[in-house]
Amino acid sequence: MGRGAKNYREMRVWESARAFKKSIYDLVDAKEFAKEVRLRDQLREAASSAASQIGEGYGRFEPGDHARYLKMARASLIECQNHLIDAVDRKAITETVRHAHDGRIVGILRELDPLIGYLQSPEAKENVERIKRQTAERRKRGRKSNDEL
Repeated sequence: MGRGAKNYREMRVWESARAFKKSIYDLVDAKEFAKEVRLRDQLREAASSAASQIGEGYGRFEPGDHARYLKMARASLIECQNHLIDAVDRKAITETVRHAHDGRIVGILRELDPLIGYLQSPEAKENVERIKRQTAERRKRGRKSNDEL
């Protein structure tokens, strides 16, 4: 779920979102999207936003703020689903291609949803407060050790 990650790049959900983003880049670089410049750009941006928002959310120490960014990533992934449907309607991709990419999105959403739930839970808030107390105690002990020198 991402608990215990030392940076956002260690989060499985970010790795999944990044892999999805790269697959979208490959998809929209194909000749079928040559005439669909706006759709190509929208799809590329939405896929990029999902990974970026997961990373940015990790940088927020407050669980509620982190969850807010993950919800934006979720919305960007759903936007990708809509753009992929539009790509089928415009005959830029087949339903089979859309379905494969949609499966990746659904997998990422399955990773995001429990993480969002955890970040909105009392447990997450308690863990943050515990970490803050521990950090303050370590700093206080470090200052005492320096004073003794």
